[in-house]
Amino acid sequence: MWACDAGLTSTIVESYAGAGPLFVNTLQTFLAAHCALVGDDRWGADAVDSVLKDPNYDFIVVGAGSAGAVVANRLSENPEWRVLLIEAGGNPTLATEAPQLFPANIKTKENWGYRTMPQSGNCLAYDSGCAWPRGKVLGGSSSINAMFYVRGNKEDYNEWAAAGNTGWSYDDVLPLFKKSEKFYKPTPESDVYHGTDGYLYVEHTNNVLEIERIVINATAELGIKVLDDICGETQMGVTRSLSTTQNGERFSTARAFLNPIKDRSNLDVLKNAYVTKLVFKDGTNEVTGVLISKDGKEILAHARKEVILSGGCINTPQLLMLSGIGPKKHLEDLNIKVRADLPVGENLQDHLYVPVFFKAKSNSNAGTINNVLQGVGDFMLQRTGIFADLSPNRVVTFVNTTDDNASTPDIQVHHLIIEANGTNIADFFDLHGNTEEVQLKFKEINKDHRVILAAVVLLRPQSRGKLLLNSTDPNVLPELYSNYFQKQEDVDTIIRGMRHITKLADTEAFKKNGLTLDWLDLDDCKAYRDKLSDQFLECIARHLTFSLYHPVGTAKMGLVSDATSVVDPELRVRGVDNLRVIDASIMPVITRGNTNAPTIMIAEKGAELLKKTWIDEAVFKSHREKYNILKQRWSG
Repeated sequence: MWACDAGLTSTIVESYAGAGPLFVNTLQTFLAAHCALVGDDRWGADAVDSVLKDPNYDFIVVGAGSAGAVVANRLSENPEWRVLLIEAGGNPTLATEAPQLFPANIKTKENWGYRTMPQSGNCLAYDSGCAWPRGKVLGGSSSINAMFYVRGNKEDYNEWAAAGNTGWSYDDVLPLFKKSEKFYKPTPESDVYHGTDGYLYVEHTNNVLEIERIVINATAELGIKVLDDICGETQMGVTRSLSTTQNGERFSTARAFLNPIKDRSNLDVLKNAYVTKLVFKDGTNEVTGVLISKDGKEILAHARKEVILSGGCINTPQLLMLSGIGPKKHLEDLNIKVRADLPVGENLQDHLYVPVFFKAKSNSNAGTINNVLQGVGDFMLQRTGIFADLSPNRVVTFVNTTDDNASTPDIQVHHLIIEANGTNIADFFDLHGNTEEVQLKFKEINKDHRVILAAVVLLRPQSRGKLLLNSTDPNVLPELYSNYFQKQEDVDTIIRGMRHITKLADTEAFKKNGLTLDWLDLDDCKAYRDKLSDQFLECIARHLTFSLYHPVGTAKMGLVSDATSVVDPELRVRGVDNLRVIDASIMPVITRGNTNAPTIMIAEKGAELLKKTWIDEAVFKSHREKYNILKQRWSG
């Protein structure tokens, strides 16, 4: 989608002046609606002139994504601090803002386009590794994700704290979740778990669709508790998820945390600018700024206090290693001067999922060109229609496949509804780069049939991947080794999860609506005739491996005594001064659920740590100056 520009808009309208006033007025309306979504009036102008005029800042935040937008907002609340926020991408687009178009962003410039390295035990039904979409746009991955607001499990944070990360228990972080949040429907009960005064709109729409009721009722037949809120007292059960949307539109961290402060005078946002290296004070490990590539030129920006890396689980470790912070041998192999020998890029974790399909005969014509055009028009003009909101894809389930009474899940299930012939709108398997065999065989299932794609998610992988530099050129994408299914325990858990979800086919809710279990009949799995055998399910899992887009952990938080950690519990990089990592990279262990809400919480926590450090420092200096003055008077 082209960028919004007043001059270009005017030129387009004028070029169609001969088509008649009705057409011209309609065109003007559509262009105005588009500009309202993606123009600088919503997102703020590029601050390049301000940066070039005075490149000296108190704080520099690298990455305007799920974490960086929050950090920049909170730091610039102090009018005495000048803050620079640097984003490699540009403004959001129509495709990022329309909730139902989120899969389409995979093949746009708003996605970095990462893929995992091919491995023999996973992602076998792809032409070249699994797709790992990451946002390259204001809002980062919160601008291209599926918008689920899920915090994970209480024990996730208690386990972080038990490992020595003081200040990160559930009781510690709950106020931070609430701080961000503008909850859609406050009640006395929800006040315990939700906030209403934050920037981030979190909603739960009332328009429960029939297909969602069917999935929830069927899941309940399996003995799973129906919940109202998985961010409340318990996570275990099935519900329609909360989402970061408002009135049919995505509510990314750019929309929540940057749009309201776009005119804040002490915050500069530099767009389409890529940080290539950290800058150090000569002869020390003290970070003093960053090198930025912008429009073919190099800009040096200085930080008086700290540089904060919020580039995400891939870009952050890449920048650290390019700057000499990482595994000594790997850096030396690339002739990079080693400043700090740390396990950057290790501890890589992600939520993989495997799809299980249910189908029912359908006469839906949702995939026709007329419906698509109507949907685009409805969304642009009224924020309604088939591309607005997250329904019918809101239903999410959390279960433990080994203990029905457990308080922590090992499997999550997302339920993606693909209408009959839905590949005419967006071909899910083409977008992810699956093989032609997969694409054709799914089209056979989807032909004249509505499909429920039940994504069976492995919540606590025991396998660990890693990220390595592919080159010293910052523009060359790093190598991503997912190591999915490296541990047999992960295979066993996903098989249990797949077998559990197939039981939906036996429920009355599914039967009376004609929903039956179906499989992609992959050539490599045909040898296993029993479709519920461990061998067949493992074969499907190793071929149809998907990422839920949740990579974390590559700059692990831990005690200084923990040799596997990169940052301490205050998110300071070990052995380096004036540098912190504040994003999903710091997670010691991945949370049991979607990672966007936890990443926003990490940003709130990181911003508070920064404020405490530098406000305490300012208070200390003030007291010291007053003491020195008094001391001089006394001695005089």
